[in-house]
Amino acid sequence: MDMLTTVARATAALAVPLLLVAGCSSGSSGGTSESSSSSGSASHSTASSAGRQAADMAAGPAAAPGAAAGASGAEAAPTVEQPSIISTGSVSLHAKDVAKARADAQHVADKYGGQVTDQETTTADDKKMGYARLVLRIPARSFDDAMADLEQVAELVDSNTTSEDVSTQVIDVDERVKSARASIDRITTLLSRAEKIGDIMAIEAQLSQREADLNSLLRQQAHLADQTALSTISVTIDRPTVVHHTAKTADKAGFVAGLSAGWHALSGFAIGVATVAGAVLPWVPVALLIGIPIWLAVRRSRRTSPPAEPA
Repeated sequence: MDMLTTVARATAALAVPLLLVAGCSSGSSGGTSESSSSSGSASHSTASSAGRQAADMAAGPAAAPGAAAGASGAEAAPTVEQPSIISTGSVSLHAKDVAKARADAQHVADKYGGQVTDQETTTADDKKMGYARLVLRIPARSFDDAMADLEQVAELVDSNTTSEDVSTQVIDVDERVKSARASIDRITTLLSRAEKIGDIMAIEAQLSQREADLNSLLRQQAHLADQTALSTISVTIDRPTVVHHTAKTADKAGFVAGLSAGWHALSGFAIGVATVAGAVLPWVPVALLIGIPIWLAVRRSRRTSPPAEPA
């Protein structure tokens, strides 16, 4: 028993150092593997980056948007807090006092923080305003209230509204702007690293094209933002059409009717005589100047001529 106990203790004492040596060896080899893996990964990453830059430079305008779209694909899709709506409306009114109705329409625009962007007016035969047309830009949140107020300005003839949901278009343009800016940043980086004249010229050409595309997208973005933020309302105001009532066709008889007919006839005759007199009167002095000398000459010749002898 003593011998067996001694051998077991010796074996256990030798096993501890062996386990320590094995652990160190394993850690050393593991570290070497990790180092090799990290080195290989870094080399692969550098090569991939260089390859992407070269592909971006060679592919032209279509490369950057595609790369940016791929990068943004990994991110979560943007959430739209509220839909982007383009609202337009038109209101047609009749008013006896067009100028007052036009002023009331302008007050509605001021009430909701809007503005009059275009207007047209015409004057009637009586020198008063006979027609007015206004184009109002009203904040989109107040579109319905403004339409209701404008319909109360004067007698309503016609009113209609249209709405268009452009949420998808707004998101698309925003993403394209982000992609275009990212593409310009990559091309600018390539331009700073280029050394050959040919490479510099090629990169600058691509940069100019990308900047032109970005400017076009920014104009679209600004237009959509303006149309969704402010609604457009067209207001037309004119006077109501005067309805002329025709006289009754029934014949009237009696003293009053005869007197009225005679009076109208006398008035017509008097007007005719006055018209003729007015036309003849300017010729009277001319006739006198010419006719009197002729009449005197004829009378004198009759006095001086001898009487005819009887046969």
